[in-house]
Amino acid sequence: MTIKFVSFIGLAPDELLEAAEAEIQSQLNHTDGELVLYRQPTFRGHNLLKPSAQVQGLLQYFASVGCICSEYRLAYSLFPENMDEWPLKSEDLAFYYALSAAEGRLNLEHDERVSDSLKAFEFSSEFPRYRYMVNDFIHKYAVAREISSDIIWHFNYLSEHDEKDQPFTQNMTLDS
Repeated sequence: MTIKFVSFIGLAPDELLEAAEAEIQSQLNHTDGELVLYRQPTFRGHNLLKPSAQVQGLLQYFASVGCICSEYRLAYSLFPENMDEWPLKSEDLAFYYALSAAEGRLNLEHDERVSDSLKAFEFSSEFPRYRYMVNDFIHKYAVAREISSDIIWHFNYLSEHDEKDQPFTQNMTLDS
């Protein structure tokens, strides 16, 4: 699948993007320019799980530097089966960002700087929505879009080992 890049970063106000850039640079300075991982569900008073054009633009900005949490959040916001009324919806973009996040996650499996934080995110009460979305993509497109067997295995593992074992609700946060 080839997807043409569509930028909607401009939906976020300039002052919010400037604050995001400062956060990104701070994290890059602490990791020798290698990693950005923004796990918090809010940024400068914006709930990253609440539908708005500004939040989608902000999530794309963080996703553009490989922030795995933002890639999952952006993918879910774009996912047409998400019943929340986000301004932009696209199954192809949702697929792109979800699989990019999953691949990035697997690439960082043994990186001691973030592996514990990523595992905590995967077993947080926020993550089931992303797991359901990726599992949906796996069921629909595993063969046609050649989804990596490592990603398939990882999401099967997550589905089998969800310690929270609680139903998904729209109001979930990292600390629910």
